[in-house]
Amino acid sequence: MVAVRKFSRLYPLPLHAIEPEGWLHRYLLNQRNGLTGHLEAAGFPFNTDGWAMEQFPNRGESPLWWQWIPFEQTAYWYDGMTRCAYLLKDQFLIQKARKPIEYVLMHQDADGYLGPKVLKSNDTPLNRWPHAVFFRALMAHHSATGDERIPRALEAHYTSDTNDHSKERDVCNVEGMLWTYEKTGNPELLKLALQAYQKFSRSDSDTPVTFTAKGPLGIKLKKRIKLPPNRHQDITIEGMMQDQPGHEHGVTYNEICKLAALLYIYTGEEHYWQAVENAYRKIDKYHMLVDGIHSSTEGLKGMDPLDSHETCDIADYTWAVGYLLEASGKAEYADKIERACFNALPGAVTYDFKALQYFSCPNQVIADRYSNHNLYMRGKQWMSYRPNPGTECCAGNVHRVMPNYASRMWLADGKNGVAAVLYGPSRISLALGGKQQPVTIIEQTAYPFSERIDFEIRCDNPVAFPFHLRIPQWTHEPTLMVNGRNVNQRLEPGTFVTLEREFAPYDIITLHLPMKITTRRWNHGGISIERGPLVYALRIEEDWQEDRQEKRATADFPAWNLYPVSDWNYALAINEEHPENEVEIIYRPVSPEPWSLANAPIELRVPARKVVGWKMLNTRVVEREPGTTLFGLLPTFGKSSPVRGNFQLTPDLPEPDTLGEHLADEIDYIRLVPYGCTHLRVSIFPYASPSHR
Repeated sequence: MVAVRKFSRLYPLPLHAIEPEGWLHRYLLNQRNGLTGHLEAAGFPFNTDGWAMEQFPNRGESPLWWQWIPFEQTAYWYDGMTRCAYLLKDQFLIQKARKPIEYVLMHQDADGYLGPKVLKSNDTPLNRWPHAVFFRALMAHHSATGDERIPRALEAHYTSDTNDHSKERDVCNVEGMLWTYEKTGNPELLKLALQAYQKFSRSDSDTPVTFTAKGPLGIKLKKRIKLPPNRHQDITIEGMMQDQPGHEHGVTYNEICKLAALLYIYTGEEHYWQAVENAYRKIDKYHMLVDGIHSSTEGLKGMDPLDSHETCDIADYTWAVGYLLEASGKAEYADKIERACFNALPGAVTYDFKALQYFSCPNQVIADRYSNHNLYMRGKQWMSYRPNPGTECCAGNVHRVMPNYASRMWLADGKNGVAAVLYGPSRISLALGGKQQPVTIIEQTAYPFSERIDFEIRCDNPVAFPFHLRIPQWTHEPTLMVNGRNVNQRLEPGTFVTLEREFAPYDIITLHLPMKITTRRWNHGGISIERGPLVYALRIEEDWQEDRQEKRATADFPAWNLYPVSDWNYALAINEEHPENEVEIIYRPVSPEPWSLANAPIELRVPARKVVGWKMLNTRVVEREPGTTLFGLLPTFGKSSPVRGNFQLTPDLPEPDTLGEHLADEIDYIRLVPYGCTHLRVSIFPYASPSHR
């Protein structure tokens, strides 16, 4: 591994080495008992055999849709389910995840092609994109089991010369090519990856493309189109290097930009790293929302309080940034992953993992069948919590996030040491030190709800190895102790500290990461409150009403319409420079279900003032962004279309210039809880500054 990944700073560990514990184990268990283990409740295509068959049935959609999109959607699920299964060591989930894996491995073509026959054609530029997703499930299975059939099968597939993998998201197969190169050492795979990526980056998007598919009765359909100019300009090397807001589809941005980090890991070519580093710097500058995920509905948007993101983006952003972490060894990328996984993810799903949102927003005070306030699909159910709230991609992709988090909590340093990069209750067992002695490290903590993390070393004999611990950028005056004694080393926030010593059996390393209350300003006069890796949102009491109109739901996995039953129209009335002087922190025991509103482990009592007249937006007509043609590949040109109904939508923040005229005189003390505990929320508030008092 190190031989071919010689420009990487950190390296993944085998999946079998990692064991989640505490609340993290319970979260994955909820996935197993929830949609991850029972996604057939969400309907088609998850109620089929998926990749364990050759073609999905034609249900009346365009053949360009049903021919390959369901393979993408089910492949997301298989990836998340496979990692979750092996992390839990759960036989029910393992067997369910192995069914499509075994079918694909047992049905490889003589020429090496791997996968459904309907995807073998290279006429459609997205035909091989589902492979890039499904092959991540194969990689996870190999990580857990060491099954050597997988690298051999992927090597034969990629060297079969049946596709050049350079068009559209098909280029994401570079990830699989490089993984297979790492496992087999075959330099032809590196060559193919470079050729595909370089051809994609320099491709002229004005070149006409022919889409071919088989329609009903086997009729062959062709459509020759010209893609719009600079369609993927944001995600070419040249585009990533520019400093301007992006417009690319959010998932596509992450899936393709990350390839530059991978190519840097395997080649050391500096321009790849410079490009991808700048690409994610731009995400922070122009698109990042308070919950740790960039706006995307479906293309990249801005940073307004009502800008939202797809749940898909949580999975793809955190997976992509993980490669930047491995490539650079920079603690900032671990900070980003934690922020997204501790805020955006639990905020977009129910705590029992039985329902999710398609679009999720920092401010959402209603979540019903008609509450989507984004221009794209405005007035539809896409912001409500249900097993399948929109198209099926998010319903498939959501399963990947927390298993990916757990699988990257610990990384190897390539020098016989280990790095604790993402924190949470867990243990690892692996060989460390120059003599490769077996060591178990137990991480005991309630993080991110606690500032203290203890690591206990278990080994038969003393063992010397480097132990790297991340010091988050947000902490202030952290401390590190070994067996109760302070370590005399500088702990610089935003870096890793390295303990390089001989560890004895039952040594205890204690890391204390103080969490300060901070504020951040946003567009339209907004303000948010954070503490450590957690964002805080208003606790709104919730009325959950089952939506019996939803066909893609069951009695055990219902769809919900969610309404507020407490006031939410508050402006924060705090000193933004020193909020700690006015905010009371209330701690409660950390339960096994810390992401439920009822069990929120931390509460902030914050001074606020009512905003009179700031109310739900009620309308009978909404303007909706035009749909898409060619199934999301091309934007529709033309005007937005009005849609009639009875809509209640989350309103924007009051105008800051006139806010003072609408503030109540009384100071109330409102309750804020971690963002991930909320389903209805205000996390970006109007700001009642001292000048308003």
